[in-house]
Amino acid sequence: MRCSSFEPLLDDFIDGTLPPLKNAHVLRHVERCQHCRGLLEELRVIDALLLTPRQLEPVANFTFKTMAEVRSMPPPHVHRTPALRVVLAYLVFAWVAIAAWLVLGGESSRATLAFLAKAAMQDGAGISTLAHAAARVFGVATPDVGVAMIAVLIFDLLLAAVVLAVHAVMRPRPRRWTQSSEGSS
Repeated sequence: MRCSSFEPLLDDFIDGTLPPLKNAHVLRHVERCQHCRGLLEELRVIDALLLTPRQLEPVANFTFKTMAEVRSMPPPHVHRTPALRVVLAYLVFAWVAIAAWLVLGGESSRATLAFLAKAAMQDGAGISTLAHAAARVFGVATPDVGVAMIAVLIFDLLLAAVVLAVHAVMRPRPRRWTQSSEGSS
């Protein structure tokens, strides 16, 4: 047989996965053929290199050199979108779009305005009914309950303001590399 028949079998021969009869044929051919013997030796070397783990050692002063390079880099720029500006832009756009539709919308915008006016009047009547029902439930204490509700709402607003202020003061900020922090490291 030719070498081209045996070359694809050499990997399996090295791994020991050939059937006994083919293994004997490959062994006999390798003993006679100088080319296949050389190829078999190369494959054994490659397998040995692949099985040997490499131990990589960092260069001397690796940490020092890396940190010096990091310190020389400009600080990263963190782009923040101010939430208040986004909300204000949204509100302006929404109201301009609503106003443009109402002015330029023709008959459909007039129908919408009439519907909104009717709904506001019904809501006003609903609020009036709710106030009368509350007066019946709470009786003479209705003004005190109203004051208590307003006090709770004011307390909630103040609490929300305190939480926002604490968040603004205590939120994590990106660390900036400065000359003073380099000297202290």
